[in-house]
Amino acid sequence: MKHWITDWQRNERLPHYTRANAGETLPEPASPLGWSLVWGRGLQGWRRGFLDFSIYREEEVAGTRPPFVGIFGGYFYLNLSHLRLFGIRMGQTAADIDAAFVGQRSDTPVYVAHPDDQDAELTAKAGGILQQMLGQTGYPEGDADHERLRRIRRERPDLTQLSDAELVARAHGLLDDVETTFQRHVESTLPASVGPAILGPLCASIDRPGAMLDLISGLGDVDSAGPSAGLWTLSRQVAASAELTALFDQGPSAVEQALEEGTGDVKAFRDSFVEFLAESGDRGPNEWDIHALSWEAAPVQALSLVDRIRHSSDGDSPAARHQRLTAHRQATAAEVRGALPEDAQPMFDAGMHASNVWIPARERTKANCVTVINEIRMAIRELGRRGVEAGRFARPEDVMMLLDTELDDYVADPASFGAVISQRLQEYGELRELEPPFFIADDSRTEIDSWPRRSEEHTEAAVEGDVLKGVGGSHGTYTGRVRVVTDPASCEALEPGEVLVAPITDAAWTPLFLVAGAAVVDVGALNSHAVVVCRELGIPAVISVEGGTQRLRDGMVITVDGTKGTVAVDSVPAALAI
Repeated sequence: MKHWITDWQRNERLPHYTRANAGETLPEPASPLGWSLVWGRGLQGWRRGFLDFSIYREEEVAGTRPPFVGIFGGYFYLNLSHLRLFGIRMGQTAADIDAAFVGQRSDTPVYVAHPDDQDAELTAKAGGILQQMLGQTGYPEGDADHERLRRIRRERPDLTQLSDAELVARAHGLLDDVETTFQRHVESTLPASVGPAILGPLCASIDRPGAMLDLISGLGDVDSAGPSAGLWTLSRQVAASAELTALFDQGPSAVEQALEEGTGDVKAFRDSFVEFLAESGDRGPNEWDIHALSWEAAPVQALSLVDRIRHSSDGDSPAARHQRLTAHRQATAAEVRGALPEDAQPMFDAGMHASNVWIPARERTKANCVTVINEIRMAIRELGRRGVEAGRFARPEDVMMLLDTELDDYVADPASFGAVISQRLQEYGELRELEPPFFIADDSRTEIDSWPRRSEEHTEAAVEGDVLKGVGGSHGTYTGRVRVVTDPASCEALEPGEVLVAPITDAAWTPLFLVAGAAVVDVGALNSHAVVVCRELGIPAVISVEGGTQRLRDGMVITVDGTKGTVAVDSVPAALAI
């Protein structure tokens, strides 16, 4: 198999692609239905966002496949050439964009200038729009979307009472909201990056480069941190109850089963847990794909996180952390501003304002995307549940091997798609075993029969004295024992104070930051959603550590420097050193 059914061809004008940041958004191959139904419409929202921002001219992004992204072997890629063009038209250089998104990699495709990359008219228009947005004190459009989507969630009909056709109609009826929320996410991303871009050089000019991360930490009102606070509250219920503690000692699966008919403290916890799922059940691993299991779809995942967090001390609460971080941020801001020349202080104030307004706004728009995606997920899962009951396939999410264009025909004659779904499930499983290239710069790299299998990959473990380099994402230094976690649903081994080493982190991982002493992540960028939460919870983080999960092993003692972006191996267990 050279290509998967959803794969695109490379764009001739913008030919280079990367998994940087894309691996955090969709870490697994995108399901056919998730890509064709949700992302097919969502990318039109991205298109509207970039056009409204005057980054592109209409003819540059015409068609059903906008050049901002690509999909190869089922894996989601960001278009690196688009990111470079975006930066250039906003007054940056290709090198600036490469440093921000992919770090210092020797295999980065070389930028080749195109005569149309520079566009003074668009640059002037986009600059004017950006200045207007930076003057805002909030993002009311994102707030209005949030209220509307929460109302849709509260007023969700009983899906079990809808016909198959009505379930599909409900999913399609939410696509306008998909397009709108994806557009808002694009519109909020650019101003969210401006604050750090202003503050970084100013801090460096007074020989305090690490202060920038302190200045964008502890902002508050960050939606991505909300689930951590909710799970923390649940964990305190468990810690305060001998009955619940004994139940959780039996494991999350036992808890889920006991909640069905619990009394006393168990019933009280169940009621609180139901409220939590109503508010945050749309979050979960790989939450941008409807094929993935949100916490609402698989509540045991959230119970596993409560199980880990319940062992943390009361002083580690999100509220206590926020109070400490806010005080430190305010003190640092006063120190930095006071050390700057008087004529630089207005620029500093602008950078602080942009960070305070737009970093939380971007997190809100991301949360809005996740909410509407989950509403579609739950409607399609009900369709899939009926397929399981009829014996057509094994799991509700298997129905998402269909394409959007096949849904109506499936509803008319589900049995006729049995072989199609079975074949795609097999191929989809094979895709998950492949290691997609970090960059795609020529057509040969899109042919998946040349990609290595993950099982064939072998990376030597780091040794004492090694220093792995990445990008500092959250300020601070921490020394602790490594715990490699490749799936937040399998986090039982993570102990309080250990260093979480993960391939990617999204919202489903962020509650583990309440347990871990620091985080090391294979991919990510300064405004990655999980890194924002690291800063909100005050734990050091280093991101874009190439091969971190392969080179770092359980039991190693490492020092994470979230300011310098380094991970030093201090000691290696004797069993690994042999």
